[in-house]
Amino acid sequence: MLKAQKEYLSLLRNAFKRFPVAIAFAILSSFAIIFDFVELSKIFPKKTTFNQSLDFWLCIYPIAAMLIALATSLIQESRKSTRKMPQIITSVGWLLISATLVICKFTTDNYYDSKFINVVITSIFTISILAILIGPFWNQKNDNAFWVYCKKMGKQAPTINTIFSLLVPIILLAIIGAISESNKDLCIKAIILIFIFYIFTVSPILFMTGIPSIDKCIEETPTLKNFEITIKSKWFNISFDYFKFIILPLYAIYALTVHFYDIASLLQWSFSTRTIFYLAIISLVLALIIKNEYYPALINSEPSSEKKIARILSCTYFIPIVTATIAIIQRFSEYGVTENRITALALCIIICICAILDCIPKIIPSKYVIIISCLMLVSLAIGPTITRNAWLKNIKETLATEGYSTFPLSEKDAKEFFSNLWEKDGKKASITAYQVKELHSRHDEKLYQYFPKESDLADIVKKYRTISRTVKNDKIHTMPESFSKVAFVNYTFKDEEFVTRNDTLFFDYPLKDTDSTSSRVFNFHVLKQRWIDKDIKVLETEGARFEVEFIKFGQWENEKHERERGLRLRGMLFME
Repeated sequence: MLKAQKEYLSLLRNAFKRFPVAIAFAILSSFAIIFDFVELSKIFPKKTTFNQSLDFWLCIYPIAAMLIALATSLIQESRKSTRKMPQIITSVGWLLISATLVICKFTTDNYYDSKFINVVITSIFTISILAILIGPFWNQKNDNAFWVYCKKMGKQAPTINTIFSLLVPIILLAIIGAISESNKDLCIKAIILIFIFYIFTVSPILFMTGIPSIDKCIEETPTLKNFEITIKSKWFNISFDYFKFIILPLYAIYALTVHFYDIASLLQWSFSTRTIFYLAIISLVLALIIKNEYYPALINSEPSSEKKIARILSCTYFIPIVTATIAIIQRFSEYGVTENRITALALCIIICICAILDCIPKIIPSKYVIIISCLMLVSLAIGPTITRNAWLKNIKETLATEGYSTFPLSEKDAKEFFSNLWEKDGKKASITAYQVKELHSRHDEKLYQYFPKESDLADIVKKYRTISRTVKNDKIHTMPESFSKVAFVNYTFKDEEFVTRNDTLFFDYPLKDTDSTSSRVFNFHVLKQRWIDKDIKVLETEGARFEVEFIKFGQWENEKHERERGLRLRGMLFME
């Protein structure tokens, strides 16, 4: 135990020597987020643009700075460089870039600019993480060192998790025991602050202690892990390769199931796009995990069953990815362009290309991981603009087809346009309505070239527009002459219990007798003009008079573009 402690302390000292700037930013991350969590709201009680900008900047700047500093240190270590200038350039550069991005994000009202800035920030985080993993080995002629590097870091993960899981409960229990009785709020705040410190400082430092030496990774040759396990008992002693005889058969069953499902979808030409896409991605991930385990056999010049398996694995996810690509293209043709569909299609096409490249032995896989990531980030960046242009083109063409040429439309014309479109072509109306609603939610100025800006376009585009009418009256009731019975009514009508016809609402109220199971039904009606004038005090019918305290009629559209309605009635019912 003492030896393990000394070894770990040695690793910790080594980490501080190798990554001083990254560790400094890890410590700064906790202070920045704790300051944001505890003090910022006290200093700036009102929400302003500056306050929001500072809040966001404190969350992203130190974390990304730590990742960039760590990547820079590792790349320098691989190149045997000890110069300070690269760290200064990357640190100052990120400081200026992050400040510029945050200021732009919170001073722009343009949805697409804000979206682009979010993608840029995501790209910086993604590239920083990839640089930590792949950057030190970019100049290598193969992935041997990269494979050893990842494997060694993977071995360190259980040790780090054990230390983390032991330390956190001990400290938390100590604090809870010390202050829980005196101040519960202080106790909760202390626990939150400790978690912040562990997540943003302790965890990164523990991770850095487990990063192996770059030189040792380059010198070491990948060796195939021994997957053999032995089961011993009094009667038998069995040894077998659990990876080959358990994991591979399970994956084979999964791959066959996915292939049968995809072939059936292609033959019927009926695609559940989301299911097919996720099944394909799972096939890809599982194939890459298995292939990664067999990487040493793949680079070995001698033939082996593991090498053949690793070669075959590249083919197991090709058909699922192609099927997913076809399903997404069909979705495009049926329902139009969206940002998610562009991203999914780009991902499928890139994976198809990579599956082909994977069959070429001279290609280095880690190289095209970077390329894939960059292409995906590009698709995320340009996706909103492509989508916007496609939607506006579709809206313009649909308006022209329906005979509209003078823009922007008035609210009355816009309602008429969508009402006619829903009657003629529900599918086309559904797509156009979705596009108009989304562009309106983004306050897209180009949309308002065609539709009124100040109107509630989210409601105008619906097949069944939202209607809400309410009338309230004072609770003053007197028994009318010739009436002898009275009943208090507070009733919600089902959709089938009332109808609207010729601007008039008709409904039947069933009143059960107190001494029998029989009931009387009273027929009432309300003219539309009375709703508009809010003049619904008394409803009369044969043998009854209803004095209204409260009446409300509502109509809305559900997600399936189906009409739903409700009627609520409260008051006194007088009967003969």
